[in-house]
Amino acid sequence: MKTQDNLRSLWNGSRIIVWVGIVILGAITATEIITLVNEGIEQSTTADFHGAFLGILLCIAVALAFWLPSASLGAYVALLFFGFASAAQILLLISSLIVFTALSGSIDSALLRRLYLSFIGAWMLQFAVRAEDDVMALVVLIPAVLLTYIAARSIFVLREKNQQSARQMDALRERTESAIRNERKNIARDLHDIVAHDITIVAMQSKAAKFADNEQASREALDVISKLSSETLHDLRLMLNVLRTDGTMSDVGGGHDAPAATTIHALQGVQVFSRRLRDAGFDVQTHTGEEIADLPRSAHTALYRVMQEATTNIIKHAEPNTVCSISLNRIGGKAVLRMVNQMPTGKPLSDRDALWGGSGLIGMEDRMQAFGGHFEAEQQGSRWVLVADIPF
Repeated sequence: MKTQDNLRSLWNGSRIIVWVGIVILGAITATEIITLVNEGIEQSTTADFHGAFLGILLCIAVALAFWLPSASLGAYVALLFFGFASAAQILLLISSLIVFTALSGSIDSALLRRLYLSFIGAWMLQFAVRAEDDVMALVVLIPAVLLTYIAARSIFVLREKNQQSARQMDALRERTESAIRNERKNIARDLHDIVAHDITIVAMQSKAAKFADNEQASREALDVISKLSSETLHDLRLMLNVLRTDGTMSDVGGGHDAPAATTIHALQGVQVFSRRLRDAGFDVQTHTGEEIADLPRSAHTALYRVMQEATTNIIKHAEPNTVCSISLNRIGGKAVLRMVNQMPTGKPLSDRDALWGGSGLIGMEDRMQAFGGHFEAEQQGSRWVLVADIPF
């Protein structure tokens, strides 16, 4: 992992331009030095010495960008003005302009980029005056600088956007994982309470059946034991599945907010949360089906917690003093919760808004999935519609 990070850092951003620049300028400088050596010191011309020495200085200048990109560009501008009075070293000139212009395009500072381009423009003007017959080189140099800068800047702007998107995705993933972990702990706590409560009742009914003085009382106790045992086994499997998923086994037994899971009933939740919404100024319409009372205790808890979170979101984010509705009915083999409210008219949607994508929605969706149900929340016209269902 450390090796991969080092390699990524090695080729990250402007560093790849520096490495390529060192290779290109180093190769040209090497040919100049080899020519100098082959011809011999005494027979070499001033131009040969100038090319080799200038190439070495350019390699040093581009390598300086590893630590100080601004100093690297400044050194190159100085070399341009004092080292390239003509097109005698045309290969070094074109290559260095491309390398350093690409480097300037990868720098975040807009001021530094403008200064560099200004100095390059000034150098080209004085080159046109001083170079005499070599002035035609500008026909190649000007397009090379412009195209290189545009290409480098476009690539690095796109790269920055990609990196920003990647950071946002990482933040969203972390937020999602955190919300799921927290909700799993809440689910496990609720199920822990329910299972412990039901097992206690089973034990009490077992004693009642054992010491019952008539067959009817014994049969009633056994019926209660049978029903609660089935529900408890189902809830226990759910709890173990949740615990296996995220490892919250050691954090199950306490620390949850009131009301306790053993006191929760979905139909009562409709009454509680509709009253809370009315107190907040909403006109609330409710509709419930009596068949919901037959749900297992864990299903009551799941629906209640979804209503609790959704009510908080409506109070925080919905259009004030408008109509909202809560319905909880049996449809086929499922209990379906539907909550509808008006969207705010004067508030733009925000990705961080809990009503449209925060951890609350993530937690509600995960809770319903853990219980074998489904969850959807979306904008439909001017309304926000939440639908959660759970099997009987």
